[in-house]
Amino acid sequence: MTKTRLLALVACLSGANVVFRFALAGGPPNVKPVAFLVMIAGIVGGPAAGFSVGWLSMTISDLVSPFGAGVWTIETSGGMAVVGLLAGLLWHRNTQFKRWKMAVGGYALALIFDIGTSVADALIFSYPWLPAILALYVPFLSGSVSPYPFGFVHEITTAILLGTVGPPLIRQIRKVYR
Repeated sequence: MTKTRLLALVACLSGANVVFRFALAGGPPNVKPVAFLVMIAGIVGGPAAGFSVGWLSMTISDLVSPFGAGVWTIETSGGMAVVGLLAGLLWHRNTQFKRWKMAVGGYALALIFDIGTSVADALIFSYPWLPAILALYVPFLSGSVSPYPFGFVHEITTAILLGTVGPPLIRQIRKVYR
């Protein structure tokens, strides 16, 4: 892949993620393809591309958000960058993609992001980390005001997208970018 094509891939997927974060903001919480597209970047473009799309997607969308960027931008950008890096390390060289493996891997990488950012939030804002993790999955046990399982929804959405749309999308993008 040429440097120009790689840059185009990073720009397109980062831009798509920024748009999706805003366009789907009013929908069900955490039903967004951000982690999915970050993983696609890592798989198609390699670990550096995945890292870049992860970092840029979260940073740019926070910078242009009405809420603005904050300390959470560093942790979410870093966390999503790690997701892209790991996806690239796991699957960049693969030519065959089993849907169930993609779904399980997508779930696991989204889980790493969700737990990592929850623990980072707890440490930064000085509250217990265990209730922060519990709030992702069983909010009523952690005393959360919302009954919505944000973490599980994010992970299952990512797993479904990567297991269903992922393999054909990877094949199509590779036809263009190889």
